[in-house]
Formats: sequence, C-alpha cells, structure tokens
Amino acid sequence: MTIPANTLLPPKSPNLLVSREEYDQRYQEQFNNALRIYFNQLDNTFQSLLATTPGGAFLRFPHGAFQDSTTQTAPAATAQVVRLNTTSLSNGVSLGSHTAAFTASRALTTLTVTVVSSGVLYLGMTIAGVGITLGTTITAFGTGTGGTGTYTVSTSGTISSEAMTGTIQSELVVTTTGVYNLQFRLQYQNVNAAAKIASVWLRVNNTDVVGSSNFVTVPLGTQYALAEGSYPLSLVANDYVEIWWSTESVDISLLSAVAGTSPTRPTTASVIATMTFVSALTA
Repeated sequence: MTIPANTLLPPKSPNLLVSREEYDQRYQEQFNNALRIYFNQLDNTFQSLLATTPGGAFLRFPHGAFQDSTTQTAPAATAQVVRLNTTSLSNGVSLGSHTAAFTASRALTTLTVTVVSSGVLYLGMTIAGVGITLGTTITAFGTGTGGTGTYTVSTSGTISSEAMTGTIQSELVVTTTGVYNLQFRLQYQNVNAAAKIASVWLRVNNTDVVGSSNFVTVPLGTQYALAEGSYPLSLVANDYVEIWWSTESVDISLLSAVAGTSPTRPTTASVIATMTFVSALTA
C-alpha cells in the first residue's frame, strides 16, 4: 500500500506475545520491541500534531467549498433561497436539497398545485413531470406560497393534472457537531436606471439566524456590487445552513458570467460559499 506524503497515520495497538511461564530473553526482547515501536508511533504522532512547524498540517478538519454557475433572479420583496450547484471541496460538509412531491396542472406559465403529498414548494425550485421542459423552475408565487395554489414557471405549455416533483439544492449540511465559520460572496447586478437595495441573511434548519441580515446598495445602470459575509455558527450533526436573499427590484440579479478575454480570465460564479470547522462545542 502506498501512503501519500504528508499523511498522519493513527497509531496501531501492538499485537503483544503471550507471556511465558519462565523467563525467556528472546521473548522479552520481542515484547519490548513491540512496545518500543508502538510508543515511537505515539511520539511521532504527537510531535506532528504539536510541532510549531508545520503545526497541525496533517489534520483534516470538516470543510466544504461550493458555488453556483447560474444567474439567479427573485421577485421583488420576496425571500428567495440561494441555489448552489457545484462542489469544489467537501469533507464532512456537503450540499443538500429541498424536495417536494405534488399534483398539478399547467396552463401556459401558470402552474396550479392541487395536492402536496410531501415537502414544500420553493421559488427557484426545478420541477419535473411528463411534458415538463427540462430545467423548468418556479419563478414567482401566485396564490400558492409553498403549498397548494398557483405559481408562475419559467416555461410555457398546457398539461392536465399529473404527479410532479420539485427539487432545489441550497443546503450546506454538516456531519460533525461543532462551531463552524461560514463565508460567502454574492455577485449582484442591477440593470435599473436607479440604485436599488438587496439584502442577504442566513437560516439554520429553516430558521432565521438573528443578526445575520446585511443590506447592499447596488449602483444604477448595469452596475455590480458584492455582498460578502463571515458568520460563526454552532451546529449539531445533520444541521443545515442556507443563504437567503431579497431585492426591492426584479432588475437585481445574482450574476454569473462566462470566461473573459483581454485578458483571459475564468468564469464568474454568482455565489461562492465555504464552511470550515473551527472547534468542538463548549460543554
């Protein structure tokens, strides 16, 4: 087996020989050697962990880095969960989704939901069913706000009542209890002739995090602004965190962009989020 460089191996308890009834020098040497190897492993492990240089370089803390490669929009004055579609790094933090199963019909861009058998419908949720164009999303609430009622969808067509499903990937899910630091960056664009205000905040397990809301003024006339934040969160295993946003104008979006030229530069993600384990919870 090849052991990667810069890998900290856990010590393995020694397989000690069964003791003899009478003193045996060879047995004693083998016994001492087994203990010597084990304690050398312990010494090496603690030296690697506690050394000032590189100091903890071999530890693997839970972490995750995620982004979204699509432009996201929201109705004015409406809470909208931020979508994430790409995992860059993941160790104990992963993406999760809200799902829904329901019965609905469609007349042009109006979806009429008559039964919700599981889950909740979200703005931005991708819906699927017989005759539904791939990638169709819910773009606005009508009389429905998560349950039965009407919704506006991104494609047009006529469909009689049938079973459908919905999914939206927005959750940052942790597998280890502890204190985490969430950092995020949202790329806003405003195409309105006047400056407009957008806000962003956090939810844990679909509950608003008190004090997490921030406001951003996006300049007028196809201008850009960044919303950036860093927030400590105490989480238990299987908790999930989400980023939510709203805007006073439909002319504000979370902008993604293709790779650029002159000079050559990479694509622009509409959203980037990283979650890093900081410490265990205090007793």
